[in-house]
Amino acid sequence: EARAWARRAAEGGDAKAMHHYAMQLYDGVGGAKSGPDALAWLKKAAEAGRVDSQYNVAKMLEQGDQGVAANRTEAFKWYMIAARRGDQHALASVQRLTPALSAVERRKAREAADAFTAPPQA
Repeated sequence: EARAWARRAAEGGDAKAMHHYAMQLYDGVGGAKSGPDALAWLKKAAEAGRVDSQYNVAKMLEQGDQGVAANRTEAFKWYMIAARRGDQHALASVQRLTPALSAVERRKAREAADAFTAPPQA
């Protein structure tokens, strides 16, 4: 029941509700776990400017978590976006991943992060 309400709120376009619903999908609250669905909703919230969602998208992509294919370049992009918005865990992840990625991977991620725009979230 709570998950159904969370989905309705997320479908209404509220970024906080999208993040909450994504975490329910990730954790399996009120139903089965679904990494791909969680990632899809986290990305929607991240694109709407939710820093916590940006960090969680990056973490899932870095780890290749719950049936989501790992993509360190895309993860680095999202860590950079979240770090630029003040997330200290994301900043630490950027620093940790920098030597693990090639110059080409870092440049590709940086260019994508530079192109990202979203409204600031409270």
